[in-house]
Amino acid sequence: MHISLRRKLLSALAAPSAVLLVTAGAVAYSSAKWVVGNAYDGNLVNLAQAIATHVHAAPDGLTLALSPEVEAVLRTDSVDRIYFRVRDAQGRLLGGDAELPTLDETDALSSLPVPYTPVGRETPPRPPIPAGRPLFRDLAHAGQPIRAVRLYRENGAGGFYVTVAETLGKRDAAMDSLVTGFAWAGALLLIAAAVAARFGIPSGLAPLQRLEDSLRARSGTDLSPIDPARAPREVREVVGALNGLLDRLRAANAQQREFLQDAAHQLRTPLAGLQMQLELLEAQPADASARARLRQSVARVTRLANQLLALARAEAGGRLIADATEVDLAALIDAMVEDWVDRADARAIDLGVEREPVRVHGDPTLLQELIANLMDNALKYGRSGGVVGLRCVRQGAQVLIEVCDDGPGIPPAVREQVFERFYRHAGSQASGSGLGLSIAREIVRSHGGQIAIADGEANGQGGRGTCVRVVLPIGPLA
Repeated sequence: MHISLRRKLLSALAAPSAVLLVTAGAVAYSSAKWVVGNAYDGNLVNLAQAIATHVHAAPDGLTLALSPEVEAVLRTDSVDRIYFRVRDAQGRLLGGDAELPTLDETDALSSLPVPYTPVGRETPPRPPIPAGRPLFRDLAHAGQPIRAVRLYRENGAGGFYVTVAETLGKRDAAMDSLVTGFAWAGALLLIAAAVAARFGIPSGLAPLQRLEDSLRARSGTDLSPIDPARAPREVREVVGALNGLLDRLRAANAQQREFLQDAAHQLRTPLAGLQMQLELLEAQPADASARARLRQSVARVTRLANQLLALARAEAGGRLIADATEVDLAALIDAMVEDWVDRADARAIDLGVEREPVRVHGDPTLLQELIANLMDNALKYGRSGGVVGLRCVRQGAQVLIEVCDDGPGIPPAVREQVFERFYRHAGSQASGSGLGLSIAREIVRSHGGQIAIADGEANGQGGRGTCVRVVLPIGPLA
């Protein structure tokens, strides 16, 4: 499944924007409805108060002194129909539309005179309606919905009710206009959001696109670091990690080039000697010494090639031990003891092997190569008729592998140099490629261990010779 930053940003913006737009629309609609309703309700109250000023005292109670002209003015409206009715506190109609629905039917308390004091009732009285407070109702009249208000007023002759109502044409038209305006505003906001998403998101992601184009335009050999200052702040950590990867690739390429150069240099001499031995053998086919020298040359070339391959395999140890398994070191040692005994006998070396049944996590081929190289160096550079010892024991959560001899030893000043490729100590008498300890160090590093060289202590020689100590963790590497 492909991950798109554009799609993620759009998804992250779309949901909140939609919720915000709907919420804002609902709030705006409610506010507009409240404002429109209050405005037109205020007009109804003004009409009711104007009609109340025409109610006067009469000998038989109250009367509505409203001329036809004034009534026509009160009812004049270009959109809606205006209705009104005036009655006294006893319910007697003083004027207006007698068929207008009464608000009393929907509020029992509103039908009572104000103030009202119940007589002969045991229940506590209801609180009276405050004088002058308008009572609004949504009703229906003549098949149309209407909005009505009722006021209670008093004069010297008594109290009376004024009810004024109107149809909802202006209110509905005003709400329709406001809703249309809100709809247009919402549409414009959506268009603005779409334009911002269309051009804003690509503009925000442009630095990533430039970074991608820059990397795509590079050649396979260009491993120079990326300038973090040219990358957005949010991806500088990614750029830093990428620069780290480029650094490791650059180091690996340099190591590979160095390896190839060293291999070519080291193979050139033995191959030239091998060619010369072949030419001599061609000139004297029956010469037994020539055939022996040829076999030795072939053996040296084979040994060098195997060492180079072992070094390459050791340098790739970090990848090899990714699938590490439990390795029985005692079994590895036992498989090589016979060859060591033969080589030791050839030089009259007293060989001693001490190993415990211990297991470590690692690559069996690399671990075998490690022990074989250490023992090869000891048997090759150790003193003829001397002592060589191998010890493999467990020490807590680690394994100690020691290979000691009582040979000429390695001076402390060059003990770090002997781990370099193709380095051979000037005091060495035996021939070699100078790769054994380099291979050992790479294998130990890949297994998370440590390797060091100390003075030899084999068979109580008092520090004479060389002792190579390897410490490896038993458990799997993190």
